[in-house]
Amino acid sequence: MTQTPRKPRFFLGWTVVAVAALGAFSEVAFFNPVLGVFIPEFEREFGWSRTEISAAVTVGSLVGAIFAPFFGPLVDRYGGKPFVVGGCLIMAAGLICLSLMQEAWQFFVIYAIGRGAASGIISLAIGVTVSKWFIRKRGYAVGLTFVGTRCGFALLPIGVQLLIQSYDWRTGAVALAAVVVVCGVLPALFWLYPRPERYGLEPDGDAPLPPMMAGQPRPVREVSWTRHEAIHTKAFWLLTLAVAIQQWAGGAINLHQIPHLVDSGLTPEAAALVISVLAVFGGAGALFEGLLDARIGARWTMAIGLLGSAIGMVILMNVHSVAMGLLFAAVYGASFGMMVTSGQIVFADYFGREALGAIRGTSAPIQFSFNAVGPLMAGVAFDVTGNYLAAFIPFTIGYLLAAAALAMAQKPKLPAGRELTPVIEPAG
Repeated sequence: MTQTPRKPRFFLGWTVVAVAALGAFSEVAFFNPVLGVFIPEFEREFGWSRTEISAAVTVGSLVGAIFAPFFGPLVDRYGGKPFVVGGCLIMAAGLICLSLMQEAWQFFVIYAIGRGAASGIISLAIGVTVSKWFIRKRGYAVGLTFVGTRCGFALLPIGVQLLIQSYDWRTGAVALAAVVVVCGVLPALFWLYPRPERYGLEPDGDAPLPPMMAGQPRPVREVSWTRHEAIHTKAFWLLTLAVAIQQWAGGAINLHQIPHLVDSGLTPEAAALVISVLAVFGGAGALFEGLLDARIGARWTMAIGLLGSAIGMVILMNVHSVAMGLLFAAVYGASFGMMVTSGQIVFADYFGREALGAIRGTSAPIQFSFNAVGPLMAGVAFDVTGNYLAAFIPFTIGYLLAAAALAMAQKPKLPAGRELTPVIEPAG
């Protein structure tokens, strides 16, 4: 008698989530909150302006915009492992070089390549890989993955700050390189698996099809659009605009929030504490996103996060004490965690898994170009006016406009000739 296939006791997808979370933790080494800790040191030792430092972030984001369209389809074809491992090795080498730099041009080259690898290769590969392992549980799985990013935001800036106080900023850069190798390279090398079907598994850990259905067309759990089909929908461009605005504002705030808090009267240690608390609430927001996503979808969850981020910006512009800084951390952190995690999911929710790397890779140059402008805009605003209000007010308005774009981004009709078979829920 033929037995009905059973669900696996342990789904390999959760191993992928754990490894991807470590990769997300590692890529924070080249994200703006960590660079924000280095800014006062660079100003003191080299005399660089915040515009000059922000320009390096701009160049790095533009490099990511170049990388993503090329690597997106390759992640679809080969899985995320070679790109997470390779990207983390590039970052680790860049951090070693950073510890040895003496000139501004060296900083530009190092940060351009390192940040380009983090945003244009690693982040893309992580998000696409996890999304291929899950459909019904995608929001929760991606939320868990990017708790790794929030943990990086919580631990790495304050860890680097302590190393700077005890030793110097160059020691902090070397320590970051070690973190990237241990947490990013090694786990991905052994346990970042490409997609469930390669191992005879189903997305979400569902039971395989029973033997009597062998040879029959497989039930379609979701429609997967091609890149060509996706880019000819209005929804694709509205989603791209919303995520691009989020990266325009969010990237600038991540870089300049520590200098702004210090300028507002907080000590560097208190500012680092605020950012760590923000990251903790960001992790909670990422997990809450998974719960909301299952009920209202990534589109509306992201819209809620954008509205909350606008409120957080109003608080940030009025911070003059540690208590106000912590209030900002709670509101903005939770909202930002929801917003960023939804941005990793929303394209998969609309266009499926099969060409997700190519679709997100097509959207990425616009997103990263916006991300390139935001930090530079804030740096110029500070150098010209002596504060960040000329940038923070437009960022607040931008969050509201991004939420409006999502409200207009209705899911497109299925491509011509396609039919969607209802999802088969696993027994038990």
